[in-house]
Amino acid sequence: MSFAVHKLDIGGVMLENNLVLAPLAGFTDVAFRRLCKESGVGLTVTEMVSVNGLKYGSDKTESLLRRVKKETPCAVQLFGSDPEVFRYVLERRECLSGFEIVDINMGCPMPKVTKLGAGSALLSDKVRAAEIVRACVESARRPVTVKMRLGKEDGGGAEEFAACLEKAGAAAVAVHGRTVKQLYGGKADWQAIARIKQALSVPVIGNGDVIDATTFKARIEESGADGIMIGRGALGRPWLFGEIIRGETADAADTAVRHIDYMVEYFSDEYATKAFRKHVAYYLRGRADSRSLKAALQSATCAEEMKSLLKEGLKGRG
Repeated sequence: MSFAVHKLDIGGVMLENNLVLAPLAGFTDVAFRRLCKESGVGLTVTEMVSVNGLKYGSDKTESLLRRVKKETPCAVQLFGSDPEVFRYVLERRECLSGFEIVDINMGCPMPKVTKLGAGSALLSDKVRAAEIVRACVESARRPVTVKMRLGKEDGGGAEEFAACLEKAGAAAVAVHGRTVKQLYGGKADWQAIARIKQALSVPVIGNGDVIDATTFKARIEESGADGIMIGRGALGRPWLFGEIIRGETADAADTAVRHIDYMVEYFSDEYATKAFRKHVAYYLRGRADSRSLKAALQSATCAEEMKSLLKEGLKGRG
């Protein structure tokens, strides 16, 4: 292993390495997380899950909690704005009991989340953010972590906000090095992540623009972060974690076919056919001759057709 890759203790939960798969709504379902776990990622995180949906027994919400037995450790990421709803679901919803870590989303910039006072809206309310962390710590009986951004429009006050989370009981803080205003554009500010790392005593996990072993090592060195969280960089390349840890790559066609198989296994053929379309552009990223293959995959009517197209179109390509 590279010196930058090491075990990481989060509140007593020991990760085999300091690589974390970021939660990405609509992408990091159980099928994709399984691929990343097989590649060697130290920690997986579910797509963000509404505590309000869990409180009122939404089947759609609970379906986001599906995981495989070998997906250990795994964090469940919750979002909401009411500390008592967090407390209620953690104390009363058995579906949350198997997750080793509880993560709170305080970074999502999407209006459908922020208009509820959740996600990145909490960056403007340290008191409520701390109350949510305390409620989770008191009721979860396992480590509680937080995923945050640098702020609304600039990184001013990010260290103070993160320190508030630690004081409330957070066992680790993951920091996406962008502001809410940036959304997913521009460059992540790893110097800002470094300042947050210096301000905290709990582990800080940096997130943003890590796409390979070189950027992984560089961002660790630049920020001093205890770990690295990777999201979009792993889309279409779930073998990225193994590449960073062991220098191993994988066959793109074999991986994509296995991805579809897992989608069928955990959901259905219909789900796999529709959901994989979001992943197509990522598996074909950087391939100059992929236009016709992409069009064929987007119009495929079943999982087997998709698999046949992938086997032929990506044959022998890593």
